[in-house]
Amino acid sequence: MQRLKVLLILVVVTCSCKQPNVSTSVFTAFTGATIIDGGGGDAIKDAVLLIERGQVVAIGSKDSIVIPDGTQIRNLSGRYIMPGIINGHGHVGETKGIVGGHYSRDNVIENLEIYARYGVTTVVSLGGDKQEAEPFRFVNDSSYNHRARLFIAGEIVNGTTGEEVVAALNRNHQLGVDIMKIRVDDNLGTSSKMREDLYRTAIITSHTLGYKLAAHMYYLSDAKKLLEAGADMLAHSIRDAPVDSTLIRLIKEKSVGYCPTLTRELSTFVYADTAAFFSDLFFSREYQSETIKPLNDPKHHQEVRMDFRAKTYRKQLPVAMSNLKKLSDAGVPIVFGTDSGVPTRFMGYFEHIEMEMMAEAGMTPMQIIVSATKTVADELDLKGLGMLQAGNQADFLVLDRDPLRDIRNTKSIAAVFIGGEQVRMKESK
Repeated sequence: MQRLKVLLILVVVTCSCKQPNVSTSVFTAFTGATIIDGGGGDAIKDAVLLIERGQVVAIGSKDSIVIPDGTQIRNLSGRYIMPGIINGHGHVGETKGIVGGHYSRDNVIENLEIYARYGVTTVVSLGGDKQEAEPFRFVNDSSYNHRARLFIAGEIVNGTTGEEVVAALNRNHQLGVDIMKIRVDDNLGTSSKMREDLYRTAIITSHTLGYKLAAHMYYLSDAKKLLEAGADMLAHSIRDAPVDSTLIRLIKEKSVGYCPTLTRELSTFVYADTAAFFSDLFFSREYQSETIKPLNDPKHHQEVRMDFRAKTYRKQLPVAMSNLKKLSDAGVPIVFGTDSGVPTRFMGYFEHIEMEMMAEAGMTPMQIIVSATKTVADELDLKGLGMLQAGNQADFLVLDRDPLRDIRNTKSIAAVFIGGEQVRMKESK
């Protein structure tokens, strides 16, 4: 069927052009690489990825794909292709370097460019989004400017009355968002938690307005109540207790995605000393020594060591990792996300650390790649994204090393493509 489609396209191209011209071909074929399409099936060796005007036309072994005459050929023999990484829980526009409070149009662009250079081709920004971000939503942004695609949640919905909650939802609706988000968390007992009647109102109203709702939560008991109320994604790990059969039954019955954000926990305590990843060249290609200098201050190290929240999150990270393994083994959809884009959660780089931590939790490289591509797109209704398949956007990474052998090989980026166009990398200093 795939072969027939390509042949039909070739006939149309041939018949509609009076004088075919090789230099004006709209097709590009990436040949010779091993392709991981994001769907969880076997990798395709010596493959062909055929794209036209930013979309995938066909993908398969070289014997199954007919390449139209005049197609631009890019030989990638010895390399690996996988779909672009989708961050289902990031933040865009607020952080510059390691400092928040910089929300602006220029910062939205800069953040999206950093994500793109790290192979994160789509970001779902789950909260804190303002009017400046709206023009860059995937649904609105038809231009290509070397930046990740963007979906937004607007303000994180809160309030002390039902009227206040509905008003916040309506403001997001008027802004133009892709998803809604609430917080149901007391920040380890230091703040008030959103009441159950209010988040039920938020969920019902969001669905009435036509949006899915992601719920920031922490406790197992809250996760169960949120699932019963109709939340569409659990936007962090359950960290206070092991997940049980009731939670697993609920989350599977409701077909709700689980977004672990393990690096969120890591970021709370890793700066109690000099972070090991500061010496990683893949990190320093974007984040210079001057940027991270405050995090290497001994006074800052001591402050982190003494912080009760850092101590608590460090202690509960193994619980989060164990819960991830249990839920993945049970067949729960794992939605890849990091909560990066917040100060000291380094956008772009933390996505690769998250993958390493998911592997440490017991997930296989293939499960992690599917989580970061197809599952995110399916669970959050990101149409045309996720898998490399006919009709989808041509967003993909070219890697020098096989990520199925070691998920850390996602760092071996030779090139990033968004909409079939190669992302401009930052020049080395």
